[in-house]
Order: sequence, then structure tokens, then C-alpha cells
Amino acid sequence: MTSVTRRSLLLGSAGALLASGPAAAAVTGAPAGAPVPNPATAGRGNRPASIIVLTPRKDVGDVLGFRDLLESMGMQAKIDVREVQQASAVAGMLPDIRAARPDLVLTVFTPLTLATVGRYDDPDPSKFLTDVPVVFTSVTDPVASRIVRSLDQPGRAVTGTRHIAPVAVQLKTMLAYRRWKKIAAVYNPAEENMVVAVRDLKEEAARQGVEIIDGAVPRDGAGRPNPDAIPDLIRDVARAGAELVYIGPDTLVASNNSQAVADAALANNVATFCSTELPIRRSGLLMGLVSPAVNVGRFAGLKAYDILSGAKPATAIPVETLNRFSLLLRINTAKRLDLYPPMRLLNIAEIVKDA
Repeated sequence: MTSVTRRSLLLGSAGALLASGPAAAAVTGAPAGAPVPNPATAGRGNRPASIIVLTPRKDVGDVLGFRDLLESMGMQAKIDVREVQQASAVAGMLPDIRAARPDLVLTVFTPLTLATVGRYDDPDPSKFLTDVPVVFTSVTDPVASRIVRSLDQPGRAVTGTRHIAPVAVQLKTMLAYRRWKKIAAVYNPAEENMVVAVRDLKEEAARQGVEIIDGAVPRDGAGRPNPDAIPDLIRDVARAGAELVYIGPDTLVASNNSQAVADAALANNVATFCSTELPIRRSGLLMGLVSPAVNVGRFAGLKAYDILSGAKPATAIPVETLNRFSLLLRINTAKRLDLYPPMRLLNIAEIVKDA
């Protein structure tokens, strides 16, 4: 039986492994014993690989980890990082990307990936990038989003990494903190990946006897989800009996408005759980079970290396998730909520300190 230490914890009969800190840094999946092609010359002569990165922010861990992996593998590459605030802007960028003739494109998160490659069953070359290998990172459910046909066989030159722990493991982690009876899922209903994530959470919670309160962000007069409504939404779910607010891999709620969530939750004496790393580190959220973004980016970098070195075509590289996750806890928030974590979680968690 695996021993329980500060670095590892077995959750449930499936043996899902949580690992914190540097233990999660190892990236698995590299072919063992296979000859390694020269990445500087594979089909390019002496020209460095040309890579365009589309990301909401240049400083996200995914991009840093991607760069780090390629450098550590000796890949000579010219990496052009382009910050794209709105996925709708990608369409206007595609002519320039095609003209640049990159060897590979990296996309960060679900909205930018969909805007770049479209759906596998509607790959319109006039609207999407179809003639360049694309590696994505931190996409929640690429099959449900129809980015790829299946995880094992993407069906086109698009592959990458997922970053979210299985929903059953997430819920088990939440319930290891307290046996919450009502959990509110606060999310942007315009993000398809979040609709899928909340659906899966509801199904798993029903099996565990936990009620999920639907906290879809209301829309404004123009029909767009209104982030200004988040504080009132959290007040409303708290009045409905929510003891914890769940935040999934949501660009609007988690990436752009996590502080508003944290402040409103504290004001209403409600705990918070997030499935992505950066919102927990930047905001006063209580806890989360995450794949560190740097490690997810490194895993995507390994897939890019295989493509650019000529080891494997993109069509033959499966979409994968790291099998280790980090448990993050913010003690100051726990104290303010009078919800001190159980010792079994403290023993394996990384404690996030306030800035």
C-alpha cells in the first residue's frame, strides 16, 4: 500500500494520485529507447523551428513550461508569442499566421483552440487553420468540444494536453475537506467547456448525495454573460444554502474574475474550490486540486518536440492529461471562514500564502 506523506495521497479506490510541488514536475509519455532525431535538422535543414503561440496572456505557466521543455530538449526554435485577449480576434489573425508559414502553432485554453482549428466535423479551411500542426494546452474536454474525435486518435493534425483532474477526484477532494451538502457551480454558460464540466459535476454529485446549485452567470442586455453580476450571484447561491462555490476551468469566472469570486464568497461566509492553479495563487480562494500550468505546458512541449523532430506526426499523438495533481490550500482564507482544514489534507497540501 502506498504510504501517505506530504508529497502524496491516494484518493478513492481508483488510486488517483495527488502530488504537490516539485513531485508533479516529471512529464511522462516520452518513448523509451527510441532513436532521437535531430530536432535542428528534421525537414528544415539548419533552420530553427518556427512556432507561433496564441495565448490570453504571455506570462501563463503553460507558455513558460512549453519554452522550458523545448530548450531542455535542445530544440532550436523561434517562438513568436501573440497575446490574444478575445477568441473572436483569432479569425482576423489567421491570414497573417498562414503567411508566416510556421512549423507549428500552440494554442492555450479551449476558446483560443476552438477559434484556431474549429471542430473536427466542420474543418472549414477558409475559417480555421487546417494546414499547420497545432498543439493545444489546458483544454478541458477536447472531445466534448469537438476539437478532436477521440483522445487516442485525434483524427487530424491537432493534439495536446488536458489540465483538469477527473471530476470524481475533484469532488472527492472537496468532500475530504468537509462533507458539504450543497455546492454551487458558478460558471459562464457561454463557454461550452464549462457547460460540460458542470454537467459532469452534477452527475457525479448525484451519485455522492450532494446537491449542486446551478450558478450560471446572468447575461446583460446584449446577451453577453455579465461579470459584474458575479457578487450578487454568489450572494444568491449562499442564500440558497450553498456552503462551497466550485469554479471550473472558466476563462470569464476563474481567469478574469477570481478576485471578485473570492471577495464575494468571503463576504457571504462561503468556501471556494477551483480546478485551475493561477486563480488560487492570485486570489483569496480557499483551495483547489490542479495540474500546475508549467507542467501542463511542458507536456505540450514534449508533444511539439515529437512533431518538430519528425519522431511522430501530429495525427498519431494522443491527447493526454498529467496523472499527478497538486492540492493547494490558503490558510488565511480558512481562518477567515473558520474552516480549518483536516490534518490529512494539511499533510499533503501546498500552503499558498497571501501576497
